[in-house]
Amino acid sequence: MALKKMSLRGYLQNQFLICDTKRPDFPDADVTFGRWSLYLGQSLSVARLLNPDRSTFGYVFGIAVDSDGEFLEGGYHDAPSPERAGWPAFEQWIESLTGRWGALVTDQGATRFYTDPSGSIGAVYDRNSRSLAASLGLCLTREVVDHPDYDHSAVEERGGRYTLFDTRDATARRMNPNCYLDLSDFSETRYWPRPESIALHNGRLADSYDLLQERTEKVMTAIAHRRRAWLPLTGGQDSRLLLAMAGRALEKIESGFAHVSNYANRRDAAIGERLAARMGFAFERHDYRDHKTKKRRAEVDVANFHAGLGFPMKAPSELDNGLHLKLPAGAVIFRGHQTGLLRAVFSERIGAQARRRLPWQVRRLLAVPRPEFDSSVHRRFRGRYWAWLNALPPCAEANSTDLMMLEIFYPSSVGAIFPAWQRTFLMSPFNGRQQLGIVLAMDEEYRRGSHPVHDIVERFAPQLNDIPFDYELPAKLGTLYDPDHMAQVTQARREATSERAWTLAEPEWQVEQRRRA
Repeated sequence: MALKKMSLRGYLQNQFLICDTKRPDFPDADVTFGRWSLYLGQSLSVARLLNPDRSTFGYVFGIAVDSDGEFLEGGYHDAPSPERAGWPAFEQWIESLTGRWGALVTDQGATRFYTDPSGSIGAVYDRNSRSLAASLGLCLTREVVDHPDYDHSAVEERGGRYTLFDTRDATARRMNPNCYLDLSDFSETRYWPRPESIALHNGRLADSYDLLQERTEKVMTAIAHRRRAWLPLTGGQDSRLLLAMAGRALEKIESGFAHVSNYANRRDAAIGERLAARMGFAFERHDYRDHKTKKRRAEVDVANFHAGLGFPMKAPSELDNGLHLKLPAGAVIFRGHQTGLLRAVFSERIGAQARRRLPWQVRRLLAVPRPEFDSSVHRRFRGRYWAWLNALPPCAEANSTDLMMLEIFYPSSVGAIFPAWQRTFLMSPFNGRQQLGIVLAMDEEYRRGSHPVHDIVERFAPQLNDIPFDYELPAKLGTLYDPDHMAQVTQARREATSERAWTLAEPEWQVEQRRRA
């Protein structure tokens, strides 16, 4: 099915709106689904979920790829209908999707909304007006009533976030992405993770790595076949991980790139260029010193970003200096984000006892910048964080830090920023519950040491391992071109990774026998 038009354009082109009354600002809905009107941004792909008789039971919009590597668009027959198979079967299928997407689904009784596991499609709802949208600005038809718990200047100027599912508005809420939203009363009910969701593939780390790579390659390939796709490459771990897992998708991805807005970015670009060259992959360096943007254009881009958010916050530097214009309009930009779980980036402290101590966890939510966090901020937010923590299912208690990152932090950051980013479509090809459930089953201490990242790079792109990460290099750029220095700073990591790779290749019985010896 191809829709004749898409209502939301310009700075709303990556957004959606669902409401049960006609909006005067958007007179004609793209889809009428029961009592609900669905308005869609022109950059979103749309799939119609079909019963065997070709009747429609739902829509998936955004970008989603299933476990077979199929890009969801047009009529789609492989999703189990909740009316025929039940909601649990449909939710199990939902686990197979990767991308940045939303789903509006019915069983002819209830109508529900689902989203990707980090809420990166954006999902803000207002129970009073019975509306749901990708952003606060699109959700509300009234003026924002400031939430009383926040220093709004911290968000506007200093990098704070509206957290714990709050928005700038006192009553509009951001949805927990691992709940579904029942549109009859706008109540949320958790459905993921299920007890069986958190498990290594075949119970083995090596098999899990293989599945993660296979899945990521399928996702990137499917998207690059349908859309222009670009991959940022830096000195960090996430971009190298995606590069290593991309496999044959690199044949379809147009180019790697790095934006250079400061000295640290120049080092990132130098490392990214090395990585791309090693893989025989195209690369572009976009340096603000070589690109001049008109002041008026930058002002308009920042204003559109704020309009897309629905509230003011500090705009990314690429909007101010115009580097976002160096990328093709409408391109998909692959980002890491959820790959951070492979190195447990939020786990400042590990273990059951550490998870019972709330201050360090509440501080990570960034209701205020870290230097401004104090006991008064902790008291203001600890009750709601404690309520969220206590509501986790038993199977997820040991992964509460991971889920705090996935369910609370990411929706308040990428879930707000991605829909407001107009020119390109930002998304992670690792943002799928199947992949994340595998990662959550890996030992937290092992992940904290970044061992899975290095294991995966060694397993699928070992030619990248002698190129230093940014944290292995001094500030001076010249050291990146000194082979002896590069060999020295990467030696310990390479040797430890090779030792683990040998262990991963052994049969389980042999590993156990060697341990006992």
